[in-house]
Amino acid sequence: MIFGIGIDTIEVRRIQEAIEHYGAQFTDRIYSEVEFAYCMSRAKKYEHFAARFAAKEAFAKALGTGVRRGFRWKEVSVRNQMSGRPQIELTGYMTDRAKNVIGSHFRVHTSLTHTAEIAEAIVTIELL
Repeated sequence: MIFGIGIDTIEVRRIQEAIEHYGAQFTDRIYSEVEFAYCMSRAKKYEHFAARFAAKEAFAKALGTGVRRGFRWKEVSVRNQMSGRPQIELTGYMTDRAKNVIGSHFRVHTSLTHTAEIAEAIVTIELL
């Protein structure tokens, strides 16, 4: 059964400007070390940063909490499986928060897409 679905679209330019203006002050607050390393290794790094930002927003919407009520950006991380498929990984407080809201048995499905101008993410939380 589906618990929640979230979608988010963001302009790549907005994330690029935030990173260029605020640097580590922005990236250290939003991205896990794994995400940061992955994005920096890509030729079109700002598209990848933007897609991961959109995935975090989409997850917050699917969870039903939004990003203002106890959301910890770095603890919602997008990692790529060996196949390249993106997967949301929760750590720390966000693991407990999700279990309190959803229950213990759930799966998160994530889809990302991006162009030079926009990045989008869809997240579906499935109850098991």
